Amino acid sequence: MRPLRIKASGSPITSANFQGLQELTDPEIQQYVSYVITNKFASDTDGTGTAELNVNEASGTSIGVFTDTVRDDAIGTHPTDGATSSTTYTFKQVTSAAAESITNRPVGWDSAVKEFTDGQLDTDLLDTVIDDMVSESNYTVGQYKLGSSAPAGGTWTSRYTITDTALGGNTTYYLWQKTAPTSSANSDLTSLKLDGTNVKQMTAAEIEQQVPNFRNRIVGNGVGTYLLDSATPAAAGTWAQMGDAISDTRQVVSGTGYAGTYNQAFTGAFNTTYTGPYVGNYSGTYTGAKNYTGSYTKAYSGNYSGAFVGTSAYAGAYSQNFAGTYSRAYAGPIYYAGYGSGSTNYTKAYTGTYVGYFTGYYTGAKSYTGTYTGEFNQAYTGVFVGTSTYTGNFAGTYTGSYTKAYSGAYTGQFTGNYTGDTVQASKETVSTMKLWLRTA
Repeated sequence: MRPLRIKASGSPITSANFQGLQELTDPEIQQYVSYVITNKFASDTDGTGTAELNVNEASGTSIGVFTDTVRDDAIGTHPTDGATSSTTYTFKQVTSAAAESITNRPVGWDSAVKEFTDGQLDTDLLDTVIDDMVSESNYTVGQYKLGSSAPAGGTWTSRYTITDTALGGNTTYYLWQKTAPTSSANSDLTSLKLDGTNVKQMTAAEIEQQVPNFRNRIVGNGVGTYLLDSATPAAAGTWAQMGDAISDTRQVVSGTGYAGTYNQAFTGAFNTTYTGPYVGNYSGTYTGAKNYTGSYTKAYSGNYSGAFVGTSAYAGAYSQNFAGTYSRAYAGPIYYAGYGSGSTNYTKAYTGTYVGYFTGYYTGAKSYTGTYTGEFNQAYTGVFVGTSTYTGNFAGTYTGSYTKAYSGAYTGQFTGNYTGDTVQASKETVSTMKLWLRTA
């Protein structure tokens, strides 16, 4: 059975253009009855009424959950354990039954003018109104959508706020409900009621009495219900996405490969044992163990007070005073002012100054306490016990511990492993959810 309306040849309807009664078509129901019922539904919405949606309210049945996560550590934190905190948004649709109370019922033609029963009201009228709403008719309101901005077409009211929190900036989403249509109602297409024995047009307030039945029909039949899911729901029926997807994003946590130049100044104490080859210029004072086993080819200008145990051909000019006993055979001419002449062995103690060149090998005691200023190019295998400032280039292998404070700038290339995870500025998408409306 279909609701009846007045047929007229013009608008507004008058006794002069009245032509009788006529059944309302579906497009005609949309232009007035659907307009009135859905506008009342939207204007009375507070998240607690039957068939209404809410987020994190006490009433309602969960239709899906959106979880927002955020990193606990700030961007650039290293190392990080990647821990997160979360906020849960539970979407609900109220499914408890609304109290129905209709005192003015629409009428239709069923071999006579009759009032609609509750069953006929659901299947023959309210199902059409619900179809108009879920198809987003220009005359209907009450639909819900998700998005960061208001959807196009009509007026949309933000009912709830959902925030995707991220260290680099938040994204705010809203649960919108359409509260004003894009087209105005045509009041000439109102349904009729019985007023005693007379047939009369219904007022908007009388049509609004059907809103509780409209709410219960949505919940009972399923068309007009919603689900929050990442993909088309597997539940029975036909589902349409309402609005935009909402995404949980957060900062990426990953290891960082460092391939640049590290040129920060190090001002702490460096006390690590160095065992590799040292090839730079060392200009400090060396105070550690001084066992030197290589070949020393530089000029030595310090005081040498140890025992010389090597073999050395001395071919230079010796200009020191010789105070010992010279016991070797002298084969040259002797200028002696005392007794005798010629070639002979001179075994007496010589206390004068020897100013010639000594080209032999000195095999006596080798304790030398003077200052050696010549060029020493032999292999030195003894222990050096003095204090010396070394300013040359050391190209050997240093195996001791360097415990001095390093206060310069390290400008070389770091090629080791930079370990641990870092909170990056870039974001990753953790999950994406969509609001779905059952349309059939």
